[in-house]
Amino acid sequence: MNGTIRSKLLAASVLAAIVTTPLLAEQSSSSSETQPVVVELFTSEGCSSCPPADRVAIDLQNDLGSDLIILSEHVDYWNYLGWADPYSAPQFTSRQHDYARKLGQQSVYTPEAIVDGTFGMVGSERGNLKSAIDRASRMPKVRVSISSSNAADDASTKELGIRAVAPSGSAGTNAQLFVAVTENNLKSNVRSGENGGSVLEHTGVVRYLHNVGEAVRLEDNKPISLNAEVRLDPRWKKQDLRIVAFFQDVSTRAIRGANQIKAN
Repeated sequence: MNGTIRSKLLAASVLAAIVTTPLLAEQSSSSSETQPVVVELFTSEGCSSCPPADRVAIDLQNDLGSDLIILSEHVDYWNYLGWADPYSAPQFTSRQHDYARKLGQQSVYTPEAIVDGTFGMVGSERGNLKSAIDRASRMPKVRVSISSSNAADDASTKELGIRAVAPSGSAGTNAQLFVAVTENNLKSNVRSGENGGSVLEHTGVVRYLHNVGEAVRLEDNKPISLNAEVRLDPRWKKQDLRIVAFFQDVSTRAIRGANQIKAN
C-alpha cells in the first residue's frame, strides 16, 4: 500500500544523551558471540494487509527469543482511512522513507520488514523473512552490551551504559547509536477503518526511538563506551518493556550490531 504522509505529534517520553560518568549495573546484557538480528516492521492498524505481518512478528519473536529484536514502527500515512493508529508517529514514516531511498525503492508500503537495515521485503512473508534473518545472523556484528541502573532521584529514569566492540573489517565505519524503548503484548480494539471490528495484537512496538549524540567511528576490536538516560512513561507496562541499543551505519543504514535488556 502507498500513501501520503500526514504529520502527527509524538510526545517525548525518553531522553538520551552522551554523558561521562560510569554506571553501576542493575541489569545487563551480555555481548556473546551470537548477537541478535534487528527486524524493523513498518506497519499500521489502518492497513488491512498488516495484521498477518504483526502475527508473523509475534511468532518469530516467540521462536527466536533473544536472537531477534523486533522494532514495530507504526507509520501514520494510513490514519486518514478512518482509524488513527494510537502507536503511529511521523518519525517512523520518515524513517521508512529514508530506507526507501537507501534501498532504491520508488515508494513505501505496509507491511514492510527491514532486516538489519539491509534487506527489505513484505513483512507477512514468513519464509522470506526467516531466510533473511538467517542470512543476517551470519554476518560479522558489533558486540553490544547494555548495563542499567535506576537514577538516584527518579525511579522512572534508567541510566544506561552501552559498550561496543567492532569486529575486524570495521575500520573507518561511522555509526550512529540509537536507543529505543519497545513494548510487547499490546492489543487494540479497532473500531473503524479497514480493520474495524478486529482485535489486533502487537509485539516490539516502538514507544520511542532516539539517536544518542554524534556518530562514532568504529575501529577493529576497539571498545567504545557510551552512556545514555532513558525515562519510562508510567502509562507503559513496565514488565513488557525492553530497552534496545543499536549501531547503524551512517552511510548505508546497515545495522552493525544491537542488543536489548528488560526495563524492569
